[in-house]
Amino acid sequence: MNVVYAVCATSWLLHGIFAASCYPALGLTFLFQFQFAADYARKTLRKTLQQLQFTRDKIALFNLPALEIDTEVDGLFVLAVRLADDIELAMHAEKVVMPLFRRVEVGHVYGNIKGGKPEMLFSDLSEYESDTGSDIFVGDTPLLRAATAGSSGFNERSSSTAAELNRMKDVSAKDGFESIQTLSPDDQQAEKQYHETLSEIDTTSGVHQSRQRVLKRARAAGLTQYENENHMRAAMCAELQEVPGVIHPPKRLVRVTTLQNLSSPAVRRFLHRLPFLYRLLLAPISYFHPVTIKSINMAGSGKWLTALLQQKVFKHYVDHNAELRRLAKRVSAWLADANFCIELTDIEGRGAVPLSSDFDIVSYLHFADIMAYRTVPQSDVISQVVRLGGADATITLPSFLLPHHEHILPPEPTQTDEEEQAEAIEQADGAPKTVQAERELKQLQKDETNMVISVHGTLPACFSQSLLNFIAALVKATKIVELEKQADEAEHDFRSPRSPSPSDDDDSVRSMPRTDSSYKSFTKNLRQGFKDGSTREAIREFARDVHHTTRDNMKKAVVGGIVNDRWIAKMVGKVATRLETAQGDLGYSGDVPIALAPYRANAEPMSKLLP
Repeated sequence: MNVVYAVCATSWLLHGIFAASCYPALGLTFLFQFQFAADYARKTLRKTLQQLQFTRDKIALFNLPALEIDTEVDGLFVLAVRLADDIELAMHAEKVVMPLFRRVEVGHVYGNIKGGKPEMLFSDLSEYESDTGSDIFVGDTPLLRAATAGSSGFNERSSSTAAELNRMKDVSAKDGFESIQTLSPDDQQAEKQYHETLSEIDTTSGVHQSRQRVLKRARAAGLTQYENENHMRAAMCAELQEVPGVIHPPKRLVRVTTLQNLSSPAVRRFLHRLPFLYRLLLAPISYFHPVTIKSINMAGSGKWLTALLQQKVFKHYVDHNAELRRLAKRVSAWLADANFCIELTDIEGRGAVPLSSDFDIVSYLHFADIMAYRTVPQSDVISQVVRLGGADATITLPSFLLPHHEHILPPEPTQTDEEEQAEAIEQADGAPKTVQAERELKQLQKDETNMVISVHGTLPACFSQSLLNFIAALVKATKIVELEKQADEAEHDFRSPRSPSPSDDDDSVRSMPRTDSSYKSFTKNLRQGFKDGSTREAIREFARDVHHTTRDNMKKAVVGGIVNDRWIAKMVGKVATRLETAQGDLGYSGDVPIALAPYRANAEPMSKLLP
């Protein structure tokens, strides 16, 4: 302290800073040294700051408004998000701890992908326009009504609490802050109320109740498989598939667009001219806050996967192909009654936002273990179908995609740029360079940039026999569908007329009965054709019959020769056996195109003060 004072005494500015910092330091020292002063400060703060709850030097906030995402997707952060009209993502996290400027620690995260109206919470969510009023906290929105209706009856609540959940109305900012619950000024009563609130939140959460249901069934059936923590999380994820995404529906919410419009247009325009401040804020936050997650468990319903395969793969071909119909039933039998869970354990994430815009934003992810489970809730059957030694992922994003960085966007492509790129394609040396130049030309025409994603899985990898059988059946089914498509295209080309025919000839062809493509039938039709003058049509009809018969026989021969069950099973088994003993990494690096037009639309005409 004496050294600090001696240094500060050399300058009047440093001496003023030293003197100003001494007074708050004296107050903090007084609070930490004397218990009566600390107790008095806690009671005073509880009465004065009614929005905060002080207990044992902790600040607790309950009954906070939810954040409604109304920009690109619909949802309540971080409870449930509607990604598309038929896909919804529900997330449940047990615990999140964030020591400031040290790290972010996340416990076990459970997620469920729900497809179709029976599973979705926001399936009947109607479109609505954003509220143009001045209220920050709003209620009685379609999202809140859907969340409240979906969670009703899940957990046992008192009638008064349920009535409060149904009474949702528009409120002002003052009413929203006043609705936040407070604790008693008495320390013991405040601590008791604090722990009771935490206990009520924990026991009524979807994660806790799903764990209790799994343990109850396991004890009743005498099962020991759930002693494995990985198996337990997979079973819990399957239970959460039937749970609504919003367990504790909020009474009020605040929209993202409302937060974006809190500041005045003049302030937003001024901050838009200071993009360096944005990077200066993000750089230390990303550096000092590495993220660690115990596990991420994502589950999906097999019924939704079955419907997806029927829509995208099998289509209408199962109606007239017995073999494909058998394979579709085989695939559906493995998928329909089960839920599938992917577990990613011991996740470490780190991001780097550069201070200089010349460098890209880079994010790193490491997964210590990757597992996939197939669970059948009705019979408590749980089996591990895939296990991987780990994985690493790297995501690289251009810096000019950050907000307020439109001034460093690549120039908008012109006709001259496209002509130069087309010339580069002609002068490319070799097929790889030609393909790369053609892709660059397509992106130039679409005005796009790329986000680079690299994912590498660590071998060895283990697969269950049931999964290998499913893969073999799916491979054979896709091959048969491909052959059916080719046959349909060939038949369409054959039926298309090459030259116009007289109408009376067409009528004679239609009136001729179908016969077998034998030599006797052909000669009979040929003699009849000489008599009535329709020889050309008889030959054409014979060729058509030969084509149909040959096509069916060739299809059977190809399906029996190429799409062979034993050959496919042998190849799949051989690959799986090699992967179980292989070492190293296996992965892929690809580009995700991002359109630049929305970013160009946000550009400001004014120059940047701190680019």
